[in-house]
Amino acid sequence: MQKTKLGGRFWLALTVFSLVGQVAWVVENMYFNVFVYKMFHATAAQISLMVSASAVVATLTTILIGALSDRVGKRKVFICVGYLLWGISILSFALIRTDVISPMVSAGVAVSTVCINLTIIMDCVMTFFGSTANDACFNAWLTDSTDNSNRGAAEGINAMMPMLAILVVFGSFMFFDLEQAVSWVTIFTIIGVVVILIGIAGFWLIKEPAVTPSPAGSYWGSILYGFKPSVVRQHKVLYLTLLAFAGFGISIQIFMPYLILYYEKSLGMENYVLVMAPAIVLAAVCGLSVLLWDSFAPLAAAVCYWLAAWYAFRQLDGMSGDVSGFALTIAELGGAAVLVLWR
Repeated sequence: MQKTKLGGRFWLALTVFSLVGQVAWVVENMYFNVFVYKMFHATAAQISLMVSASAVVATLTTILIGALSDRVGKRKVFICVGYLLWGISILSFALIRTDVISPMVSAGVAVSTVCINLTIIMDCVMTFFGSTANDACFNAWLTDSTDNSNRGAAEGINAMMPMLAILVVFGSFMFFDLEQAVSWVTIFTIIGVVVILIGIAGFWLIKEPAVTPSPAGSYWGSILYGFKPSVVRQHKVLYLTLLAFAGFGISIQIFMPYLILYYEKSLGMENYVLVMAPAIVLAAVCGLSVLLWDSFAPLAAAVCYWLAAWYAFRQLDGMSGDVSGFALTIAELGGAAVLVLWR
């Protein structure tokens, strides 16, 4: 099959939007709980509420906005405007500080509780804009802009961006003292400004694909169509694949938001960044090898990775924090890379 050339503009847009979007998601998924824990002493229940609320918003937004962009036949405006609002919402976290909120709170009200509640609310707002721009419309744009001859290469690059984003975020956060509020102000300001600039650049960088609007039927009918039992029966393999990948996604989200706090508080690791960085690189290399395979070998490799993680958990009492942290990271992220690319 002759491959369709996509052009440098497409590859630049794919790389920039995918990487910046994943950097923002890594900060949200792995560091927001660190933020509320270190700055406002959030409890485990409050952190769980934030993670759960954000997950619900992300899921509903992806479904609802994805269907809306299908009906209007537009991707670019949702992506660019979404990134702009996403960046603005990230900037707002720089203002969630006790010294800013305290004068606005009446006597007798715990300032830390107000800050935690504001963080949860704004996390949901930020997730709505991020899911609109990235999850719903950017991924749809990627599909619309490619065909069977080049989609695998484009999806491979897109699938590796979460790993690269983790490296970027962890490497950058090494230079910040996360116990200080000024560090978080700097972090949110930098990420927010970068996301806004990318949104602005997108009006020139992104080429609107030829998408035929689908106004037939009602909006809610188009959303519910994919949940009809008759449709599921007609596409059994697709829905079984989605179900399996949903299980994978759930397992990742159970531990990933708490990974850093686990390393710091449970394993007592102060240098977890230096330990995780080589593990992430090795996991990414293992994941890239999947692109060269056309068999069930990647699935077997993922199983081996997770068996290693299970064994590491069983042996934690006899392992140092650094060694056990490395073992867990390579097992978890390596397995994730293999499965994401194998899909």
